[in-house]
Amino acid sequence: MTYRTTVLARTTALASAALLTGSLAFAPAQAQPAQAQPAQAQPDDRSAAARTTLTFTVDDCEGCEVQLVNARGTLDADVVHVWESQTKEVSGGAVTFRVPTRRTWGMSATVVAPWEGFTGYRTTVAWRYNGERVGDTVTLEEAVTKTKASACWEGVRSREVVVPLVVEKVRVRGQKKEVDGSIAFVPTTQSWLAPMRKVWDGVLGSQDVNICR
Repeated sequence: MTYRTTVLARTTALASAALLTGSLAFAPAQAQPAQAQPAQAQPDDRSAAARTTLTFTVDDCEGCEVQLVNARGTLDADVVHVWESQTKEVSGGAVTFRVPTRRTWGMSATVVAPWEGFTGYRTTVAWRYNGERVGDTVTLEEAVTKTKASACWEGVRSREVVVPLVVEKVRVRGQKKEVDGSIAFVPTTQSWLAPMRKVWDGVLGSQDVNICR
C-alpha cells in the first residue's frame, strides 16, 4: 500500500574512526539521479576551495528536514573521513545547501518524513537503482521493484546544481510492527559510486554513515 506524498528529511550521521565495515547496515524488513542533467549548472571550478549550491526540489515538503553526509574510504582503511551538513528544512518546495564542491563526491542524503513510524533506520536517497544507467528515468512503480541501489553520488564540479527528488509514503516493517515509512530516490538516474546495497521494495535505509568508494 503506497500513496503519494513528496518529502525530504533529516539524518543523523554516526561517524567514528572505527568505521571499517564499508557500507551501512540496513534495518527494514520490507519495503525498503549524480549529475544527471541538472536543471541549472555553472562553469566548472576545480579549486579546492570551490563551493557548490545544491538544491533539492520536491513538492509538499514544508518543514521536512534534510541532511547531507560524506564518508570516503576503502574497506581496509584505518581511518574514514566523515563530513556532514547541518540539517535543513524544506521551504517553498525546495531545500538548498552550500557545500564544498569536493564533498559532493561520495555524498549521501537521508530523509525523515513526519509520517514515519519507528523504522529503526534512516531513509536514504537512492541515486541509482540496479539495471538503470545514468540519465534513465525512474518512476515510483519501477522503484518499488528494485533490489539494489547506491547511496553514493559521484558528485559535480558545478557551482550550482538542482536535483529533483521523489519521496513517497510506503508501509514497511518497523522495529516492532508494520509502520509508515518512506522511499526516496532521484527520478533521473545519477552518476554513482560503489557500493550497491540491498534494498527492500526499493527502500534504501541506513543505520550508520554510508562509506563510498
